[in-house]
Amino acid sequence: RYSNQTFNQAAALLVENGKRGITYLFKRGTHEEFGYTSLCTALAFYFILSCWTAGSAVASGLVIPMLYTGALYGRIIGLILVSIFGVQTNEYGAWIDPGLFAAIGAASFFSGVSRLTISLTVIMVS
Repeated sequence: RYSNQTFNQAAALLVENGKRGITYLFKRGTHEEFGYTSLCTALAFYFILSCWTAGSAVASGLVIPMLYTGALYGRIIGLILVSIFGVQTNEYGAWIDPGLFAAIGAASFFSGVSRLTISLTVIMVS
């Protein structure tokens, strides 16, 4: 963070550790915090590095990069829906939130890549 309480979007996604980046992406009510450019750049970077790491014979953890990649594409889908429908504050449109879509995207990517059961995905979403 800078002294005037702003931060660089791409630096927050690429330089911070994975746990803090996932926390940024899951935060609800922050549809203007990250733009498409920073999200797509971080998605391409993490996806390519995760594929390279998973294909190598290096013993490394892929749980956080899988959650991070899913949260990034979920946040992008959430931003697209916000730009189509707008920010909804009524009870019927409250589901249109990029942070919620980031959590759903992280759970879907994690369960799809690791072939986990549906119950673990439901636990992650709830």
